[in-house]
Amino acid sequence: MRFMIVLLFSILITFIDCSSDLNPTPSKQWERQTSGTSEVLLGVSFVSETHGFAVGTNGLIKATTNGGSSWVTQTSGASGFLRDVYFSSATRGTIVGESGLILGTTNGTTWSAQTSGTSEHLVHVHFFNDDVGMAVGQGGVILKTVDGGTTWVKQVSGTTVELPWVHMLSESTAVAVGFSGKVLRTTDGGNSWSTIPVSGVTSDLRSVHFIGNVGIAVSIGGRIIRTTDGGQNWSAISSTNTNNLYAVQFADASTVYAAGTSRILESKDAGLTWTASNTDSFGGDIYGMALKGAKGWVTGQNGLILHNSGN
Repeated sequence: MRFMIVLLFSILITFIDCSSDLNPTPSKQWERQTSGTSEVLLGVSFVSETHGFAVGTNGLIKATTNGGSSWVTQTSGASGFLRDVYFSSATRGTIVGESGLILGTTNGTTWSAQTSGTSEHLVHVHFFNDDVGMAVGQGGVILKTVDGGTTWVKQVSGTTVELPWVHMLSESTAVAVGFSGKVLRTTDGGNSWSTIPVSGVTSDLRSVHFIGNVGIAVSIGGRIIRTTDGGQNWSAISSTNTNNLYAVQFADASTVYAAGTSRILESKDAGLTWTASNTDSFGGDIYGMALKGAKGWVTGQNGLILHNSGN
């Protein structure tokens, strides 16, 4: 009898252990990293899964070479808001900010001012390659460079609303989004821009990203719109989210992340349906997003950096 009781007890313990393995406690998909600052981090760019940069208020530049485990401060020589950063290759980077500020680097360490020709606040920058890039911002400003930032030329956007984001699909085709549901598209390298109507969307569009001809744009109030023809036509995507969304990016042809006020959303079907992503608890706004391979980083208020390890 005593033997039978011990045997049954052993079987019970084994069953409990196996059950816990079948239903493990889910790990956080996005986990907090220590940034070493309380400044607002407005933009982020990674050149590899280990080497990245984040920029923010009061001229702050942070850099990491170990995937964000630690961040060091670089000298910007600026005191205003640095709104965005983009690296077109391992050492070629551009930062844009307040009052037309543009900084460039060719070594990933030292930064020098470039002449923008505008006093408008620049909000976002994107390069198609090391030479060809665009910057956008307040007052409908669009700037273009074809020499890696040595010179910037103002484009005629045809609007005065703020343009918070631009994405270059090629050297000739680009899409910019802006306040009051504004979508602009060029197919001649920015010499002319057409307004693309988006039915029923009047909220401020804050970010747009493409993979091939499929694009997603997100807005204040959580609106999501989608295109499959390179930005010529857009349709609204149904979502229960009403949190403001400030950044969106494709990880691959199927996986897309969108982030904003106290929330990160994810889609596994190229933006057709969305669910809340599992994150460390955080409050406030996320403004920047960078994805490299299966890994990702988002940045925001109070020095917030969240990292997706891809595991």
